[in-house]
Amino acid sequence: MTNQNPNKLNTSSKKDELKALSFIIFILFPALSIAFVSSYGFIIWMIQAFGGVVTH
Repeated sequence: MTNQNPNKLNTSSKKDELKALSFIIFILFPALSIAFVSSYGFIIWMIQAFGGVVTH
């Protein structure tokens, strides 16, 4: 059997978690926000294009 160092495994795991967290914060959340706002704007635009501008 190989003797593995638990500290090395822990450090590697923390690096992987930090990479995943930074991916979520800097890539995934902004991309999802842009997609959500863009799709909402497109839906409103299509409603106004086919149904006319909503008046109060």
